Amino acid sequence: MVHGGAWDIPTNALPDHRAGLALALRTGARLLQAGAPATTVVAETVTTLEAHGAFDAGRGAVLTRRQTVELDAGVMCGATLRYGGVACTQHLVHPARVAHHLLQHSDGQVRLLVGAGAERYAEAAGFALVEAASLIHPRERQRFQALQAHAFYHSSFSFLAPPAPSHPQGTVGCVARDCLGHVAAATSTGGTPFRPSGRVGDSPLAGAGVYADGHAAASATGWGEAILTVQLTSRAADEVRRGLAPEQAACSQLRQMAERVRNPHGTSATGGLLLLSREGHGSWAYTTPRMARGHWVEGHDPWLTV
Repeated sequence: MVHGGAWDIPTNALPDHRAGLALALRTGARLLQAGAPATTVVAETVTTLEAHGAFDAGRGAVLTRRQTVELDAGVMCGATLRYGGVACTQHLVHPARVAHHLLQHSDGQVRLLVGAGAERYAEAAGFALVEAASLIHPRERQRFQALQAHAFYHSSFSFLAPPAPSHPQGTVGCVARDCLGHVAAATSTGGTPFRPSGRVGDSPLAGAGVYADGHAAASATGWGEAILTVQLTSRAADEVRRGLAPEQAACSQLRQMAERVRNPHGTSATGGLLLLSREGHGSWAYTTPRMARGHWVEGHDPWLTV
């Protein structure tokens, strides 16, 4: 199962979102058919979405107020509870791959690396660093200018003032079950648009934007601060562990988040969630106008929608 963010996706962006999801589903299906472990499947599927450019991750990421790209990603293995995450990286093409490497090769004392520390780790592990400007999509420069104009018009050009609510605040993510019955999850993001540099949301944090255990795997998208506050993915997985169906668990947790948390504009916190049980039962739910999502099951054609 994959998602490309839950927000008010404009109609003219739908074809690119569909194309990106289709490519990611083909990547995941190929790896699952080849017997790859779930952690590899989710990391490489998310890497495909990071590279595509249509999504708020990797080469399609939104810009900070300093007009830079800062990328976060997390990967978690349900079978072992091992986890790897990176945040605020400006020179990594595929932070999901680096997070996966950290999951696989860390001695257990390090699970999350940020900024220059994450990039030094990546370089030492053989990942190439790139010029920060090469990660900026021309579309996002235009969006930044629109947000900047909005901020000045509404006299809200302060350090923590929120952006216009109609602009993307999503992520990309994947959950998968491999041939051994193990589940894993991965989430990657470019963060929220027009944010202060250094902000980290839910995506790279286990239990918030990404989670997997012996019962379920989950990837979240939406307003990161709310998702982090309620620990959306781990709570959803806990409900599956207690016997709730993934569809019920996903809807229940998004509803509770909306009831408990208000966003800076005074409305209920919104988001989306992928949830997959170890038995292979999967579902998604979202409280935004649209959510880009899709899935593949062995023996069936990929299915996707936005």
